[in-house]
Amino acid sequence: MAKVGTRVQEPAFLLLLAVTATLFLRPAELFQALDGLPIYEALIGGCLLFSIPALQARCSWKTLKFQPVILCVLALLLAIGLSHASHAYIGGLVEAATSFGKVLVYFALLVVNLNSPPRLRAFLLTVTTCSVIAITMCVVDFHGLIDFQCVEHLADFDSVDDEGEVSHILRMRGLGIFQDPNDLAMLIVAAGVLSTYFLMDKSQGILRFAWIIPIITLWIGLFDTRSRGGLLAAGAAMMTLAVFWGGFKMAILCGVLGVCALAVMGGRQANLDLNDSTGGERVQLWRDGFDALKSSDILFGIGYGGYPDVAGLVAHNSFIHAYVELGIFGGTLFFGAFFFAFVQLYQMGFRSYPNFDREALRFRPYLGALLAGWCTSMLSLSRCYVVPTYMVLGLAAAYLHMAARSSARPAPLATWNMPQALRLTFASGALFVGLYLFTVMFA
Repeated sequence: MAKVGTRVQEPAFLLLLAVTATLFLRPAELFQALDGLPIYEALIGGCLLFSIPALQARCSWKTLKFQPVILCVLALLLAIGLSHASHAYIGGLVEAATSFGKVLVYFALLVVNLNSPPRLRAFLLTVTTCSVIAITMCVVDFHGLIDFQCVEHLADFDSVDDEGEVSHILRMRGLGIFQDPNDLAMLIVAAGVLSTYFLMDKSQGILRFAWIIPIITLWIGLFDTRSRGGLLAAGAAMMTLAVFWGGFKMAILCGVLGVCALAVMGGRQANLDLNDSTGGERVQLWRDGFDALKSSDILFGIGYGGYPDVAGLVAHNSFIHAYVELGIFGGTLFFGAFFFAFVQLYQMGFRSYPNFDREALRFRPYLGALLAGWCTSMLSLSRCYVVPTYMVLGLAAAYLHMAARSSARPAPLATWNMPQALRLTFASGALFVGLYLFTVMFA
């Protein structure tokens, strides 16, 4: 029976790779003849069908209580439901559960199919390759080398001079769900971290230096987006790698060098003034959201998808967005998924892993950098319900589960219990208060 299960799961993993590839390389955008075809839905439906045995094996409290990242993500569906049920909005509840349920399907499929180091490497290579191809297309189009009809860039507001003349700046956009320059910058930082992981793979010999070309392209792309949040995310990712490689002294040195580089760069990305038009507008959006929580909605929120109703736009901060729409309960769960991912990565440093694949173990610093860069990007983007965010969380959950099973004394890195719940509550409370005070100070 075990061998049969293994054979059944193999097509599921291949379909998972295909589903993931379509997130970055949108077939319907690249080839107009495919427009309207449910490619993503067909692939994920097939993956789900082949993954049923694996899903059944993982869906039990005995398993989930040792994987708090997964538990927090799954509990978000309950939080989303309660955000509408608390207002007796049944239609919104059904619509929200259906929308987020589709995201959870991808997350669950990733967690159950990414169950071995070879699969981990294949998944990382797929994500990195597809991301680099998509970003390279955007860079080539942005600089006028090749005109791709599926890529259109953004002429964004830049400044107003003394004579009242408005100037604009061209910002690079991406494909599909990464059309926004800030979303594209988020993807660029993630792809940069993963490309660096493959560059540092000494087992590939001289071939690994081929990754230098994509890394240079990604840096060019990051500057072409003119994204301040993306630049901060790149700094956070690099400092996280510095902590893993050389400790906090190395991270401080990287931070100092980064500040000096900002001073030299100039331009939109180096201007981090919260009093400028973009920064001021975002802080105002945050204040409007917090004002809406000063009511009975504090526990379960104003409702999934309701932020534009109280502020006119989304929050442009995923954590504030989650706290306002899902309340303290749902916001804590969203934060908790990342909180437990970082906690378990830290705890891995106190164990030995003689049974863990060396290449998989080498990925630990890069996973930390990936999480740090993604979380930093989310401080200026509302991306708390999109598939790429849960791809990052699913990758972390799957990796940590593999590591826990491969330690010298196999044991969970974290267990959902009362002490862990209190730690999460305290950390979430500190983040909520910190974000609120920051908003009050700068609004």
